[in-house]
Amino acid sequence: MSKPIITKATLLAAALLLLGGCAGLEGRSLPLESYNDPQGRFELAIPEGWESVVDDQMLTVTPPDYSGTEEELIVRVFASPTGTTDTVTHLELAKQEIEPFLSAYVDEAYEVVNEGSIRVDKYPSMLLDFAKPHEESYMLGRVVIVAMPFYVLVFLGTAVEEDWEAFLPTFREMLDKFHMLTPIEPEE
Repeated sequence: MSKPIITKATLLAAALLLLGGCAGLEGRSLPLESYNDPQGRFELAIPEGWESVVDDQMLTVTPPDYSGTEEELIVRVFASPTGTTDTVTHLELAKQEIEPFLSAYVDEAYEVVNEGSIRVDKYPSMLLDFAKPHEESYMLGRVVIVAMPFYVLVFLGTAVEEDWEAFLPTFREMLDKFHMLTPIEPEE
């Protein structure tokens, strides 16, 4: 018996159907609690009882029972000042920061299945949903890149399909409650 051939187009269509089928469903957000960045850069709401770890420019938020496997739900917030008022320089520095960050956590097997725009703390932002096959399911995730002057700000969440779909209302609520506390003063 021969195995059916699954193309990238088939996977993309299946992922779109899965995401599209859930688009009209409004799930509930987990209860949230305030989180203040220890460096005083921003405030955010994270699920109650979840672990938060800050490592230089990245905040990692995980459920209390997180053990570090790829399938488990994880949210990362990457925040780094560019320190410039020059738009071209800012964009170049942002690109240099964003590409290595995303390539460290989103491998080439992922396909973009949806893109759009939203606002995060009143700033225009690009949203990308992505998916890849994983065992009998999919790995899903979302990246939100905020177009903020003087700062590189990226939100990234991933999990196995069932967990990500259940968490998506919480991810949205986290973005809604995000707020920069202190504007970065550019270097002269």
